[in-house]
Amino acid sequence: MRTPGSEPTPALTVRGVVASYLPGINILNGMSLDVVSGEVRCVLGPNGTGKSTLLKVVFGFLPASEGEIRLGETSLRGVGSHQMARHGVTYLPQRPSVFPFLSVDANLRLGTWSFRKNRKLAAERIEQAFARFPILRERRGQPAGTLSGGQQRQLEIARALLTDPTVMLIDEPTASVEPRVAAQIYELIAGLARQGKAILLVDQNIKGAIGISDHVYVMRTGTLLEEGPRSAFTDTLEMLVSRWLYTR
Repeated sequence: MRTPGSEPTPALTVRGVVASYLPGINILNGMSLDVVSGEVRCVLGPNGTGKSTLLKVVFGFLPASEGEIRLGETSLRGVGSHQMARHGVTYLPQRPSVFPFLSVDANLRLGTWSFRKNRKLAAERIEQAFARFPILRERRGQPAGTLSGGQQRQLEIARALLTDPTVMLIDEPTASVEPRVAAQIYELIAGLARQGKAILLVDQNIKGAIGISDHVYVMRTGTLLEEGPRSAFTDTLEMLVSRWLYTR
């Protein structure tokens, strides 16, 4: 626990990042933020502002043309997505990423690929996943594609945790999930932060995301519009959305 009033040391630092899918058409225009261990920091904003692109750039799916991305003192510029696990960074995309025709157990075993030769560690991590998500143990032999949307999301989170990441990049974790399950997923994410994970959450569920976040970033057209602790965003959701849309 840090001393009240002291500035936390970021686990992940993003500074002045510029990125595009096509030459001359920037999606990110100098985006900057910090992600801190033991906190959920969320990025909010309407569609098309570059929220998901930000996560893809941090995770190495899309190269930044300018700016800096650092994990502690280590630069992540130029690090490929296939190398992120060894740096302690994991990414949960918005769209389902389970292998639908493989069993729950096989999906989890694929999550141990980076340390597959250490069978004891792999078995221990999978057992921890089943302990955290009992429904996955019950359905370990079931094809992942036959799980409900919420159960598939739990499988994705369980698989991401197998590498014991330091930083978790999470994109729209409750998209297409019923409210009861969404509440469980948000509580799970908050619990991971309490256990020391540094979480960068991108979301359009304003109420759900702010409810578990320590710090909020609001994006608009590839840049940072405003930021602050959760307590700074106490106005109504309608006013917040209006601020996104009409602030110049």
